[in-house]
Amino acid sequence: MESALSPIGISSNAAPNGQQTGRIDMPKFDRSRLCPVLLEISEITAQCHIWRSPRNHRCGGLISFSGRYQYGSAGIDDARYIRWTLRQFLELARIDGLVIDCTKLEYIWGDDLDFPVDKDLPHRIIVPADQHAAYAHAVDTGRLGTDLNKELYKMSESIRAMKSRL
Repeated sequence: MESALSPIGISSNAAPNGQQTGRIDMPKFDRSRLCPVLLEISEITAQCHIWRSPRNHRCGGLISFSGRYQYGSAGIDDARYIRWTLRQFLELARIDGLVIDCTKLEYIWGDDLDFPVDKDLPHRIIVPADQHAAYAHAVDTGRLGTDLNKELYKMSESIRAMKSRL
């Protein structure tokens, strides 16, 4: 196939009989220039769960983080992973109350740790008792707790008391 110049200067392919095909030659991109970008930026893992309140058709959520949060600014990718995962869970699950379980997350200190939850969404952050002081520097201490079962029960009761969605 030969290429012919159109009246406006755009190269187009010509059929073997000389007829214009109307196709425009697109520049080629060398795909060997592409490099993979991995989104697994942290060794921290998360598990997400929901429960439904049969009384009012509302939902509660539990997200549990585990692993080791790197110290200081080295933990920025860990913080990013926590934020991304939490935002995805909140967007997909559409819950009415949240418990964030950090009892298996080894955290000493880090510059970027936070849990981006709308202030109007009831939520609690559960941490190991021996790490309470470390988390107190990063998050609102009024939201911290140390007993996961107690906080799940309280959140369940709080959701149960909400007005029905129906």
